[in-house]
Amino acid sequence: MPGNRAVTDGEQPLGHPLSCIRAERGWTYQDVVDIVARRVGNMSARREKAWRWEHRGVVPDLETQQALASELGVPHTLLSSSPWPAWLPVGDRPAARVAWTPQDCVAALDATAGTALHDRRGFVVAGAGSAAAAAQRWLALAPLSWPRPATVPAAATVAAPAPLLVPVSGPAPVLVPAPVPASVPVPASVPSQRTGPAAVPDAPAAPVPPALLAALAALEERVPALRRMEAALGGGPVRAVADAELRLVTDLLAKGPAARPGPAAAELPARRLFALAGELACLAGRACFDTGHEAAAERYFSAALSAAHAAADRPLGARVLAAMSLQCLSAGRPQEALAVARAARAGLAREAAGDGRAAAPAVTTATVTEEPAGSVRHSSALLMARQARAHAVLGQADVCQRLLAAAGAILTPDARSSADHRADYCAEAAACELALGRPAAADHWLRRTLAALPEGRARDRAGTLVLRAVAALDQGAADRARGLAGDAGRAVEGIDSPRVHRALVALWERLHGRPERHGGGRETPGRDFAMTAL
Repeated sequence: MPGNRAVTDGEQPLGHPLSCIRAERGWTYQDVVDIVARRVGNMSARREKAWRWEHRGVVPDLETQQALASELGVPHTLLSSSPWPAWLPVGDRPAARVAWTPQDCVAALDATAGTALHDRRGFVVAGAGSAAAAAQRWLALAPLSWPRPATVPAAATVAAPAPLLVPVSGPAPVLVPAPVPASVPVPASVPSQRTGPAAVPDAPAAPVPPALLAALAALEERVPALRRMEAALGGGPVRAVADAELRLVTDLLAKGPAARPGPAAAELPARRLFALAGELACLAGRACFDTGHEAAAERYFSAALSAAHAAADRPLGARVLAAMSLQCLSAGRPQEALAVARAARAGLAREAAGDGRAAAPAVTTATVTEEPAGSVRHSSALLMARQARAHAVLGQADVCQRLLAAAGAILTPDARSSADHRADYCAEAAACELALGRPAAADHWLRRTLAALPEGRARDRAGTLVLRAVAALDQGAADRARGLAGDAGRAVEGIDSPRVHRALVALWERLHGRPERHGGGRETPGRDFAMTAL
């Protein structure tokens, strides 16, 4: 498979490396077992064997793996250093490839927008520890220093240009006018950017093109609406829209002075563009995670973290790391999820302390709308709850409970804490209880989650109902579980969230005596659902 591109035909994610191999080479399950039988000579060529390798976590014996490796041109020594299925050749497996300069960030965004959308690999491809390494590097680097906005002597405004055409989701991509402010302030000049240890002296600059400011404001205004769409309808309808807008922002960065160091009039808009690119890349990554496109989500998150650093926006970087931490948990990497969440919290602590930076964080319509006063403290508390979930998965109940209590002490009594924050905290607490095998306590928190969830978060409401059914089933209340499963089935209608749909299917298999099974043939208990539906 060339470069970092995965199989691009079709839309459904390929949930196992062997699925990618088969799609790339046009192999059926029967073809796979026939290849092994031909090389080994003593294996019955039943297609069900290959199906179980992909769908039931069954690990082929060493002789079978060696036969496949020979067919695929993989050295047999790799089988011991990268256990099945990690050794299967499925395209680029990036390490922590986060770009840390504005110029490299533009290149990383350019390599992501428009291409990551077609990456169908439905599994994490970066090596273990990559996310933690990127988080630690983000924490160690001082944020770039950007100048404060120049004071505009008069309310100089320009008439809004013709409406910007932007893509929206649907059966086929269409373009519709995006909202544009009636007037846009034009700064007289913009100070220069510091790109190294020493500040570059301010230099006179020409006015920022009004059309660029108008387009930027219109794009910023759409981010909160896209977030609400993803929360209501799932990641499916949002992936392509977020990617298309990320492509547009990347093109504006690539064509502008952000790609070249030195003082320029558009450096302040460049910073806003980097922040906007980070918001859109994070949103695209979350949507891909929701639809099961795990490799694409990794690529978007990496680009988002790079853009957050280029924008000197630590709260945005912490939100990206929170999403990466959840993906690590879902991939069965709780230690790495814990390290990523810790780094994000440490970054927010430095942000709250004011670590001597010369510039305030970038202010955009998106961040103002979604991040009210005090949100850094609330975000840190939610990251504390995410750490608690990782400790719960590791079976460390005492540490988990201490972190949950500390986070709850911040979020619960604070009147400024939004309903979204309270719902997210209750969901984390429920996931902790499920992971610790305490379904009754989990159901208490799930009921509180449903009570706190805003009406627009239909996808999370459906996932919470699935988990309530799982908790009931784990308590032996099969009739109540069936009723809640029916409620979840109705709630998920019209929502394009394969992550929630998969959890619902696994629940119905348990209810009807066809349990989802993994490597050792064990039934999926509630603790595994804690990493999937929420």
